[in-house]
Amino acid sequence: MQAFDYSAIDASGKTRRGTITADGEIEARKTLVVRQLYATEIKATAAGGANGGSSTLFGSFLAKKQRIGSKDLALVTRQMATMVEAAAPVEEVLAALAQQAEKVEIRSVLTRVRANVMAGMRLSSAMEQESNTFDPLYCAMVAAGEAAGSLGIVLGRVAENREKTEEMRSKVQSALIYPAVLMVVAISVVTALMILVVPKVVAQFESFGSELPLLTQIVVATSGFLTSYGLVLAGFLLAAGFGFSAMMRYPSTQYFIHAKLLKLPIVGRLIRSVNAARFARSFGTLVLGGSPALEALIAAKETVKNTFVERQLADAIVQVSEGAGVANSLRQVSGLPPMLAYMAAAGERSGQLGAMMHKAADYLENEFDGFTKTALSLLEPMIVIFMGAVVGAIVLSIMLPILRLNSLVLM
Repeated sequence: MQAFDYSAIDASGKTRRGTITADGEIEARKTLVVRQLYATEIKATAAGGANGGSSTLFGSFLAKKQRIGSKDLALVTRQMATMVEAAAPVEEVLAALAQQAEKVEIRSVLTRVRANVMAGMRLSSAMEQESNTFDPLYCAMVAAGEAAGSLGIVLGRVAENREKTEEMRSKVQSALIYPAVLMVVAISVVTALMILVVPKVVAQFESFGSELPLLTQIVVATSGFLTSYGLVLAGFLLAAGFGFSAMMRYPSTQYFIHAKLLKLPIVGRLIRSVNAARFARSFGTLVLGGSPALEALIAAKETVKNTFVERQLADAIVQVSEGAGVANSLRQVSGLPPMLAYMAAAGERSGQLGAMMHKAADYLENEFDGFTKTALSLLEPMIVIFMGAVVGAIVLSIMLPILRLNSLVLM
């Protein structure tokens, strides 16, 4: 099926514009005639005609590859929520957003969603057809909003959830990238000194035949190893990285590694906070949107990226399905902070479970933000000190033979 934008005249002589899906232009015109619309212009949309009029199979392949990026999706969702809350029809909202979008991927996805909506699908069902862009949690939130008759409000909460997720992702990236760059620069500088500089300088001292200081001997030995086996070592590390990545595809290995990561002093705390904040915000948004607690737990579980925590949540969901409370079930999840269960218990007692989950997410995100800032403020000088110590040791290993040579000359 392809999507076509059309301009047509109805029985009263008024001009109508819209989008229709059909197997081809001829079928699209026939469908319009059945609807008593007489096409004056019809053309394939960016989504339906992405193949430039070639085979439908190729067009379907391109459609599967097209997706809206996470940052763009947060913005599109916010715009959609604003327009729907202003009582604009969903079809007109999608048409306006597709028309104003600068990126082809956004226009293509929204046009296909709009075509399915006009064909009679609910918005959540049309979004499910674009699984590369709209994940199950997103679709579940939209479906809950449609069922409760508060689509605009729920879309606003979805937008807030996406924005918070992007903010958290940005914080995680900034917490990891900067120290990683510093380490790469430090290792590169030290490696360059050991391979390019040290051998040439020390070779001048060996011609004198005197014994080199211990520090110089260590540096020379390390330099010789890197010069002779540096490529082998780099190949081994690269192969080890690929091997580890391949092993992480096995659920048992992934479960074991993720469980061990949670036990690390600093890393474990960060992983626990990030996953708990993501889960709490998604769960709270679904509950506020009208979803039952069990369905909200099932959908929110998909946002957790740690396999160990995910399996524990699956066990908690089974307990809830058997009649247990949300708070009591979450207490059994050791991979989440205990505070989350306490907030859930308070929410169940007060009838404000969704709101309390949002407060828990805010607290966890603020805690993560403060912790990463403190950790970075300590990590950066530690990397600089380490780099300075290594470079200083290399310089000292070069200076010691010079000082010894000067003392011999003076004697």
